Amino acid sequence: MRLICGVLHLDGANAREELLRAMAAQMDVPRLRASLRLWRDGPVGFAVLDFSARGAPASALPELGAATIAADVRLDEPVALGRKLVGDAPVTEDALLLSALERFRPSGLDRVLGDFALASWNKTTQRLVCARDAFGIRPLAYVHQPGKLFAFASFPKALHGSGIVPKKIDEEAVARRMVRAFRTDDCLIVGIKRLPPAHFIEVSCEGVSLTRYWQIDRTALGTKRCSPDEAARELRRLVDEAIKCRLPRGGETGAHLSGGLDSSAIAVLAARQLREEGRSLHAYSFLDRQRNDITLEDETEFVKAVLEQEGDIAWTPIRPPAALPALGGPMDADQMKPLGAEDPENAVCTRAEEQGVGLVLSGWGGDEGATFNGRGTFAELFLRGRWRRLVREVAALKRERGWPALRIFRGEVLSYLLPDPVMALARRIAGRKEPNLLTLFGRTLSADARRRLAASGDKGLSMAPDGRENRWRLMTSPHITERAEVWAQTGARHGLAFAFPLLDRRVVEFSLSLPSKLFLREGFRRRPFRDAMADVLPARVRLRHQKYQPFPSHMLDIAESKDELLAQIDAYGQNESVCRMIDLAYLRRLVESFPSPERVREEMRGGDNPTAAVSLITAASALAAAAYLEQHGGEGTASPTDLPLPKIISARSDDAARI
Repeated sequence: MRLICGVLHLDGANAREELLRAMAAQMDVPRLRASLRLWRDGPVGFAVLDFSARGAPASALPELGAATIAADVRLDEPVALGRKLVGDAPVTEDALLLSALERFRPSGLDRVLGDFALASWNKTTQRLVCARDAFGIRPLAYVHQPGKLFAFASFPKALHGSGIVPKKIDEEAVARRMVRAFRTDDCLIVGIKRLPPAHFIEVSCEGVSLTRYWQIDRTALGTKRCSPDEAARELRRLVDEAIKCRLPRGGETGAHLSGGLDSSAIAVLAARQLREEGRSLHAYSFLDRQRNDITLEDETEFVKAVLEQEGDIAWTPIRPPAALPALGGPMDADQMKPLGAEDPENAVCTRAEEQGVGLVLSGWGGDEGATFNGRGTFAELFLRGRWRRLVREVAALKRERGWPALRIFRGEVLSYLLPDPVMALARRIAGRKEPNLLTLFGRTLSADARRRLAASGDKGLSMAPDGRENRWRLMTSPHITERAEVWAQTGARHGLAFAFPLLDRRVVEFSLSLPSKLFLREGFRRRPFRDAMADVLPARVRLRHQKYQPFPSHMLDIAESKDELLAQIDAYGQNESVCRMIDLAYLRRLVESFPSPERVREEMRGGDNPTAAVSLITAASALAAAAYLEQHGGEGTASPTDLPLPKIISARSDDAARI
């Protein structure tokens, strides 16, 4: 794993080593003994932290002619790309990326398959180019102060923690995060932007330009003509290749194993490929703790089915703490995520580091493409006049799931065709009074925050009555990149990189090319992937319809913490930032309406979520946002030009608070 940062002084001042070191120090984890490579040339300077070096001497940054590169990179096809660019000469991946950039120019980066974030300076043209891979797997943020400087870093922490900009929370970005209305360049800190995926930015004294170099071809959506068997075989081949090119040549490898289709398939295929090399896979599963007052249904049955089939996977269950963690624990300023060791995502990385793992594979991105669940496909069939097939698939779904045909038609056709207010009225008439999750998230915002959000036009992701369009919307939504960045920053505190085979561009483009009808067939959703994994997954995993929450006891923990949550809301009433952003009166009413723990237990004994699950989740989410605002809001009164450079943090400082 590598992290990069750097600066270009647009006023002609020389880049200072102490600033580069200060930026790198904000991303460093001293116990991991990363090497630090520094490079300066007049107004521009780069720094690269290489965590795979483990204390080895730093090597020079790659140069080609007048160009130099700092890169965090993993290429899908380095051998094939190398033959095109440098012949059979051995070359590092960052040097190969520089060759591609020089040969193809930034607008030709679509020819480079893989995950990367790069910055390249050309001394002849006096131009800095920063670029990011197609789906934003490798993070990159930047600051532009016209006429003064342009600075970039893998994580925003390096930019505000080093004093380049003050740490001032962008409250509108927080509001968007709370209602899941992401922007492609959103950052929670004022003055910092994220470089959107599949874009490059060129910087010089003349100005700055942002350009998209690749995008999904909408005209190709659903146009491929192939049989279900052909689709399954090709999808299997592409997924195999995507995993193969992501497996490191040496060291330990890990994978998420949730028990669902995506992560289970990735884990099994990776374990088999590693087994051929005499290596084994580490797997991490989010499973609930068992309570003596209720039997909880989680993913245990399905995880164990995979483990029984693949006997050599080194397995680590990740379980939540024995009670709801105390509110107000430290939160990441860049991601609005908890830093506590009890947080399950942090626990995965802690265990992986202890086991010597350097890379963790994840199934993230599958739902949007390869394992798309067919959202909008019934409505698409209806609108396109494919009624015979629609009737056949409704009957198959009725047979397979036992659902009434009217329920299927209402949920799979009408819900996509009718306006939201009409569907809300229908739900009330049917006795389903509780609003959906995003509606409740919005209600927890203060009236002023809601007005500003409405005026901005930012909205959460919506679905269309067309499966092809929905696949495009999902795959191009900023939530893909946002989630990858969370794992990148969480992993960086432990020297880990994350890789997502189902976000391999070849897998994505093929999946999006398939007709919608292939994804819903004979009563099963996600059919191409299920067929592709026929000899990979146990039948009870491959043919399952429903996935459980990883931690169902969380609902009961929240209900049991009602008094503590109310006390915390009262305490937040003294904080100006929280009051400005969150409607604490509404949040208090929401918590006061929680059912008793006894009622929640009774409802959960049948294996279902409590009827108040949406309210419980909403309250927990809003309280987490309040904790974030309390810790990080109200800062940033200093001007960037007035901020002194911080001292280099010692090797004994708290690692978790620094990344």
